[in-house]
Amino acid sequence: MDITTLGRGGSDTTAVAIAAALHAKNCYIYSDVDGVYTSDPNKFENSKKLSALSYEEMHEISSEGAKVLHNRCVEIGEKFKIPIITKSTFNDKPGTVVSDIIEENTIKSIVKKETSRISIIGNGIIRNFNNIHKTLNIIEQEKLEMLDFSVSETKITITFKTVVPDEIVSKIQKLLLS
Repeated sequence: MDITTLGRGGSDTTAVAIAAALHAKNCYIYSDVDGVYTSDPNKFENSKKLSALSYEEMHEISSEGAKVLHNRCVEIGEKFKIPIITKSTFNDKPGTVVSDIIEENTIKSIVKKETSRISIIGNGIIRNFNNIHKTLNIIEQEKLEMLDFSVSETKITITFKTVVPDEIVSKIQKLLLS
């Protein structure tokens, strides 16, 4: 008999793959958090739970380091059009639905890697010049030294010369998500 150990994201990925094979209507993923938040709720007190995300947004959030869902499980959900619903094992609160529904020009999440990179994620972000301007203003006000600034359809990524304090991330979150 062979034994396989599932690595990080293995149970999420397996659950979505089984849901796809069974042609399930949804796949529920239960964990210690009751959904996907705008930022890490353990670090940032003004984090808000999101009711819905597109597969693309969740994939960006996962690939930037958020540990709610593994990016491979999101890819499988998208490929087979299986909505993924994240909920808590410890309460009955509504979770977050990850599906192919897309809201344009809405910032969904701000993710800070432990290095010196911040990503602001949301569909249509490239067309929202106001959010780009606000972000650059904070960087200028705080006298932060940028090494790279890039904008795509779903993400603004900023790499800094030094590690950015959590207070700056909170400031950006307050300004953009209020």
